[in-house]
Amino acid sequence: MNELGTGPSRPTRAVVLGGGGVTGIAWEVGVVTGLLDEGVDLGAGDALIGTSAGAFVAAHLAARTDLEKTYLAQFATDAREISATMSRESILGFQEAFQLGAGDPRRVAAALGRMALAAETVSTQARLDVVAGRLPVHDWPAAPLMITALDAETGELHIFDRTSGVPLVTAAAASGAVPGLWPVVHARGRTWIDGGSCSPANASLAGGYDRVVVIAPAPAGMAGMPGAVEDVDALRARSRVVLLSPDEHTREAIGDNVFDTSRRGPAAEAGRAQGRSAAAAVRAVWDIE
Repeated sequence: MNELGTGPSRPTRAVVLGGGGVTGIAWEVGVVTGLLDEGVDLGAGDALIGTSAGAFVAAHLAARTDLEKTYLAQFATDAREISATMSRESILGFQEAFQLGAGDPRRVAAALGRMALAAETVSTQARLDVVAGRLPVHDWPAAPLMITALDAETGELHIFDRTSGVPLVTAAAASGAVPGLWPVVHARGRTWIDGGSCSPANASLAGGYDRVVVIAPAPAGMAGMPGAVEDVDALRARSRVVLLSPDEHTREAIGDNVFDTSRRGPAAEAGRAQGRSAAAAVRAVWDIE
Protein backbone atom coordinates (compact mmCIF):
# COMPACT_ATOMS: atom_id res chain seq x y z
CA MET A 1 0.00 0.00 0.00
CA ASN A 2 1.05 3.56 -0.57
CA GLU A 3 -0.10 6.41 1.66
CA LEU A 4 0.60 9.99 0.74
CA GLY A 5 4.25 10.84 1.15
CA THR A 6 5.44 7.26 1.73
CA GLY A 7 6.24 6.14 -1.80
CA PRO A 8 6.34 7.05 -5.47
CA SER A 9 2.80 5.89 -6.24
CA ARG A 10 -0.49 7.43 -5.26
CA PRO A 11 -2.86 5.42 -3.02
CA THR A 12 -5.04 2.92 -4.82
CA ARG A 13 -8.81 3.18 -4.53
CA ALA A 14 -11.65 0.68 -4.84
CA VAL A 15 -15.42 0.99 -4.85
CA VAL A 16 -17.54 -1.97 -3.77
CA LEU A 17 -21.23 -1.97 -4.71
CA GLY A 18 -23.36 -4.69 -3.17
CA GLY A 19 -26.59 -6.50 -3.98
CA GLY A 20 -30.10 -5.59 -2.97
CA GLY A 21 -32.62 -6.08 -5.74
CA VAL A 22 -34.08 -3.44 -8.02
CA THR A 23 -34.47 -1.05 -5.09
CA GLY A 24 -30.82 -1.62 -4.28
CA ILE A 25 -29.91 -0.44 -7.77
CA ALA A 26 -32.06 2.67 -7.35
CA TRP A 27 -30.66 3.46 -3.90
CA GLU A 28 -27.05 3.01 -5.04
CA VAL A 29 -27.68 5.22 -8.07
CA GLY A 30 -29.03 7.83 -5.69
CA VAL A 31 -26.05 7.52 -3.36
CA VAL A 32 -23.39 7.90 -6.07
CA THR A 33 -25.34 10.79 -7.61
CA GLY A 34 -25.62 12.50 -4.24
CA LEU A 35 -21.89 12.07 -3.69
CA LEU A 36 -21.18 13.55 -7.10
CA ASP A 37 -23.42 16.51 -6.21
CA GLU A 38 -20.87 17.21 -3.47
CA GLY A 39 -17.84 16.70 -5.72
CA VAL A 40 -17.02 13.08 -4.83
CA ASP A 41 -16.49 11.10 -8.06
CA LEU A 42 -16.39 7.37 -7.37
CA GLY A 43 -16.03 6.57 -11.06
CA ALA A 44 -12.35 7.49 -10.83
CA GLY A 45 -11.50 4.39 -8.79
CA ASP A 46 -8.82 1.82 -9.61
CA ALA A 47 -11.36 -0.98 -9.10
CA LEU A 48 -15.13 -0.91 -9.47
CA ILE A 49 -16.41 -4.14 -7.92
CA GLY A 50 -20.09 -4.93 -8.42
CA THR A 51 -22.22 -7.73 -7.04
CA SER A 52 -25.77 -8.37 -8.24
CA ALA A 53 -27.55 -4.98 -8.07
CA GLY A 54 -24.14 -3.38 -7.62
CA ALA A 55 -22.94 -4.82 -10.92
CA PHE A 56 -25.29 -2.52 -12.81
CA VAL A 57 -24.33 0.59 -10.86
CA ALA A 58 -20.63 -0.26 -11.16
CA ALA A 59 -21.13 -0.52 -14.93
CA HIS A 60 -22.59 2.99 -15.00
CA LEU A 61 -19.63 4.33 -13.03
CA ALA A 62 -17.19 2.51 -15.29
CA ALA A 63 -18.87 3.78 -18.45
CA ARG A 64 -18.81 7.35 -17.07
CA THR A 65 -22.48 7.81 -17.92
CA ASP A 66 -24.56 10.86 -17.03
CA LEU A 67 -25.56 9.95 -13.48
CA GLU A 68 -28.27 12.60 -13.39
CA LYS A 69 -29.96 10.89 -16.32
CA THR A 70 -29.55 7.50 -14.67
CA TYR A 71 -30.99 8.88 -11.45
CA LEU A 72 -34.06 10.32 -13.18
CA ALA A 73 -34.63 7.01 -14.95
CA GLN A 74 -35.37 5.43 -11.55
CA PHE A 75 -38.60 7.45 -11.42
CA ALA A 76 -39.80 6.39 -14.86
CA THR A 77 -41.84 3.30 -15.68
CA ASP A 78 -39.76 0.76 -17.60
CA ALA A 79 -41.84 -1.89 -19.32
CA ARG A 80 -38.86 -4.24 -19.37
CA GLU A 81 -38.58 -4.35 -15.57
CA ILE A 82 -40.33 -7.23 -13.81
CA SER A 83 -41.69 -6.86 -10.29
CA ALA A 84 -41.28 -10.06 -8.34
CA THR A 85 -41.60 -11.59 -4.91
CA MET A 86 -39.60 -14.50 -3.57
CA SER A 87 -41.88 -17.54 -3.40
CA ARG A 88 -42.30 -19.52 -0.21
CA GLU A 89 -40.55 -22.45 -1.91
CA SER A 90 -37.53 -20.29 -2.77
CA ILE A 91 -37.32 -18.89 0.75
CA LEU A 92 -37.38 -22.42 2.13
CA GLY A 93 -34.71 -23.36 -0.43
CA PHE A 94 -32.44 -20.61 0.87
CA GLN A 95 -33.01 -21.71 4.44
CA GLU A 96 -32.20 -25.33 3.58
CA ALA A 97 -29.05 -24.29 1.69
CA PHE A 98 -27.80 -22.30 4.68
CA GLN A 99 -28.44 -25.25 6.95
CA LEU A 100 -26.65 -27.65 4.62
CA GLY A 101 -23.75 -25.27 4.14
CA ALA A 102 -23.22 -24.74 7.85
CA GLY A 103 -21.32 -21.48 7.34
CA ASP A 104 -19.26 -22.68 4.37
CA PRO A 105 -19.98 -20.26 1.49
CA ARG A 106 -19.09 -22.77 -1.23
CA ARG A 107 -21.38 -25.44 0.17
CA VAL A 108 -24.18 -22.92 0.55
CA ALA A 109 -23.71 -21.68 -3.02
CA ALA A 110 -23.64 -25.22 -4.42
CA ALA A 111 -26.89 -26.01 -2.61
CA LEU A 112 -28.43 -22.81 -3.95
CA GLY A 113 -27.21 -23.76 -7.40
CA ARG A 114 -29.10 -27.04 -7.23
CA MET A 115 -32.21 -25.19 -6.12
CA ALA A 116 -31.82 -22.61 -8.88
CA LEU A 117 -31.49 -25.25 -11.58
CA ALA A 118 -34.76 -26.88 -10.50
CA ALA A 119 -36.75 -23.65 -10.12
CA GLU A 120 -39.31 -22.33 -12.58
CA THR A 121 -38.61 -18.69 -13.44
CA VAL A 122 -39.26 -16.16 -16.17
CA SER A 123 -37.67 -16.99 -19.50
CA THR A 124 -33.99 -16.41 -20.08
CA GLN A 125 -34.77 -13.94 -22.86
CA ALA A 126 -37.13 -11.90 -20.69
CA ARG A 127 -34.46 -11.64 -18.03
CA LEU A 128 -31.76 -10.70 -20.55
CA ASP A 129 -34.00 -7.94 -21.86
CA VAL A 130 -34.19 -6.52 -18.33
CA VAL A 131 -30.44 -6.76 -17.85
CA ALA A 132 -29.63 -5.18 -21.22
CA GLY A 133 -32.02 -2.32 -20.48
CA ARG A 134 -30.35 -1.56 -17.17
CA LEU A 135 -26.83 -1.40 -18.54
CA PRO A 136 -25.47 1.86 -20.01
CA VAL A 137 -23.39 0.00 -22.61
CA HIS A 138 -23.22 -3.58 -23.85
CA ASP A 139 -19.47 -3.71 -24.40
CA TRP A 140 -17.04 -3.79 -21.50
CA PRO A 141 -15.79 -0.28 -20.72
CA ALA A 142 -12.07 0.41 -20.51
CA ALA A 143 -12.37 1.23 -16.81
CA PRO A 144 -11.47 -1.51 -14.27
CA LEU A 145 -14.94 -3.04 -13.86
CA MET A 146 -15.23 -6.35 -12.01
CA ILE A 147 -18.49 -8.30 -11.67
CA THR A 148 -19.00 -11.25 -9.33
CA ALA A 149 -20.94 -14.48 -9.83
CA LEU A 150 -21.03 -17.89 -8.16
CA ASP A 151 -20.42 -21.20 -9.92
CA ALA A 152 -23.70 -23.08 -9.40
CA GLU A 153 -21.94 -26.46 -9.23
CA THR A 154 -18.84 -25.77 -7.14
CA GLY A 155 -20.01 -22.71 -5.23
CA GLU A 156 -16.80 -20.88 -6.11
CA LEU A 157 -16.86 -17.09 -6.28
CA HIS A 158 -15.72 -15.80 -9.67
CA ILE A 159 -14.91 -12.38 -11.06
CA PHE A 160 -15.79 -11.44 -14.63
CA ASP A 161 -14.01 -8.56 -16.32
CA ARG A 162 -13.27 -7.43 -19.86
CA THR A 163 -10.59 -10.13 -20.20
CA SER A 164 -12.96 -12.99 -19.32
CA GLY A 165 -14.35 -13.57 -22.79
CA VAL A 166 -17.93 -13.17 -21.52
CA PRO A 167 -20.22 -10.40 -22.79
CA LEU A 168 -21.05 -7.69 -20.29
CA VAL A 169 -24.78 -8.45 -20.48
CA THR A 170 -24.09 -12.11 -19.69
CA ALA A 171 -21.83 -11.24 -16.75
CA ALA A 172 -24.37 -8.83 -15.28
CA ALA A 173 -27.17 -11.37 -15.73
CA ALA A 174 -25.08 -13.99 -13.95
CA SER A 175 -24.26 -11.64 -11.08
CA GLY A 176 -27.97 -10.91 -10.55
CA ALA A 177 -29.35 -14.43 -11.10
CA VAL A 178 -31.07 -14.74 -7.72
CA PRO A 179 -31.66 -18.47 -7.14
CA GLY A 180 -35.33 -19.38 -7.40
CA LEU A 181 -36.29 -15.96 -8.77
CA TRP A 182 -34.33 -15.43 -12.01
CA PRO A 183 -32.94 -18.01 -14.43
CA VAL A 184 -29.41 -19.34 -14.10
CA VAL A 185 -26.86 -18.14 -16.65
CA HIS A 186 -24.72 -20.40 -18.82
CA ALA A 187 -21.30 -19.14 -19.92
CA ARG A 188 -17.84 -20.59 -20.47
CA GLY A 189 -19.20 -24.10 -20.04
CA ARG A 190 -20.38 -23.36 -16.50
CA THR A 191 -23.65 -22.41 -14.82
CA TRP A 192 -23.76 -19.22 -12.77
CA ILE A 193 -25.96 -17.75 -10.04
CA ASP A 194 -26.15 -14.48 -8.14
CA GLY A 195 -22.78 -13.31 -6.85
CA GLY A 196 -24.45 -12.04 -3.69
CA SER A 197 -26.03 -15.33 -2.67
CA CYS A 198 -23.51 -15.92 0.12
CA SER A 199 -22.04 -12.46 0.67
CA PRO A 200 -24.29 -9.56 -0.38
CA ALA A 201 -21.35 -7.24 -1.15
CA ASN A 202 -18.18 -9.38 -1.33
CA ALA A 203 -16.33 -6.44 0.19
CA SER A 204 -13.36 -8.64 1.04
CA LEU A 205 -12.42 -8.47 -2.66
CA ALA A 206 -11.19 -4.93 -2.01
CA GLY A 207 -8.36 -6.21 0.18
CA GLY A 208 -5.06 -4.72 -0.96
CA TYR A 209 -6.46 -1.32 -1.96
CA ASP A 210 -5.48 1.68 0.12
CA ARG A 211 -8.81 3.50 0.08
CA VAL A 212 -12.12 1.64 -0.08
CA VAL A 213 -15.72 2.86 -0.32
CA VAL A 214 -18.33 0.14 0.28
CA ILE A 215 -21.95 0.85 -0.62
CA ALA A 216 -24.09 -2.03 0.61
CA PRO A 217 -27.89 -2.10 0.44
CA ALA A 218 -27.75 -5.31 2.51
CA PRO A 219 -24.78 -4.97 4.89
CA ALA A 220 -25.50 -7.86 7.25
CA GLY A 221 -24.05 -11.34 6.93
CA MET A 222 -26.15 -14.45 6.45
CA ALA A 223 -26.31 -17.65 8.48
CA GLY A 224 -22.92 -17.33 10.15
CA MET A 225 -21.14 -15.95 7.10
CA PRO A 226 -19.59 -12.47 7.22
CA GLY A 227 -21.33 -9.54 5.59
CA ALA A 228 -20.14 -6.10 4.61
CA VAL A 229 -19.88 -4.96 8.22
CA GLU A 230 -17.46 -7.75 9.11
CA ASP A 231 -15.55 -7.43 5.84
CA VAL A 232 -15.09 -3.70 6.39
CA ASP A 233 -13.82 -4.31 9.92
CA ALA A 234 -11.23 -6.70 8.47
CA LEU A 235 -10.25 -4.27 5.70
CA ARG A 236 -9.58 -1.52 8.24
CA ALA A 237 -6.46 -3.36 9.39
CA ARG A 238 -4.72 -2.22 6.17
CA SER A 239 -6.95 0.31 4.43
CA ARG A 240 -8.95 3.46 4.94
CA VAL A 241 -12.55 2.34 4.55
CA VAL A 242 -16.02 3.84 4.71
CA LEU A 243 -19.25 1.84 4.61
CA LEU A 244 -22.57 3.28 3.47
CA SER A 245 -25.72 1.28 4.14
CA PRO A 246 -29.40 2.25 4.19
CA ASP A 247 -30.47 4.64 6.92
CA GLU A 248 -33.91 4.61 8.49
CA HIS A 249 -35.42 6.83 5.80
CA THR A 250 -34.05 4.57 3.05
CA ARG A 251 -35.38 1.43 4.73
CA GLU A 252 -38.83 3.00 4.85
CA ALA A 253 -38.55 4.05 1.20
CA ILE A 254 -37.56 0.55 0.07
CA GLY A 255 -40.22 -1.30 2.03
CA ASP A 256 -40.40 -5.03 2.53
CA ASN A 257 -39.75 -6.26 -1.01
CA VAL A 258 -36.48 -5.26 -2.69
CA PHE A 259 -37.81 -6.59 -6.02
CA ASP A 260 -40.79 -4.18 -6.09
CA THR A 261 -40.18 -1.91 -9.09
CA SER A 262 -42.65 0.67 -7.78
CA ARG A 263 -40.19 1.51 -4.98
CA ARG A 264 -37.36 2.50 -7.32
CA GLY A 265 -38.10 6.24 -7.22
CA PRO A 266 -38.42 6.54 -3.42
CA ALA A 267 -35.27 4.45 -2.96
CA ALA A 268 -33.29 6.63 -5.38
CA GLU A 269 -34.48 9.82 -3.70
CA ALA A 270 -33.52 8.53 -0.26
CA GLY A 271 -30.15 7.40 -1.61
CA ARG A 272 -29.35 10.81 -3.08
CA ALA A 273 -30.10 12.51 0.22
CA GLN A 274 -27.96 9.96 2.03
CA GLY A 275 -25.10 10.37 -0.45
CA ARG A 276 -25.08 14.12 0.04
CA SER A 277 -25.08 13.82 3.82
CA ALA A 278 -22.29 11.21 3.76
CA ALA A 279 -20.09 13.13 1.32
CA ALA A 280 -17.72 14.54 3.92
CA ALA A 281 -17.04 11.11 5.43
CA VAL A 282 -16.53 9.55 1.99
CA ARG A 283 -14.29 12.41 0.84
CA ALA A 284 -12.05 11.89 3.87
CA VAL A 285 -11.35 8.38 2.60
CA TRP A 286 -11.55 8.94 -1.15
CA ASP A 287 -9.69 12.15 -1.89
CA ILE A 288 -5.97 11.75 -2.52
CA GLU A 289 -5.08 15.28 -3.60
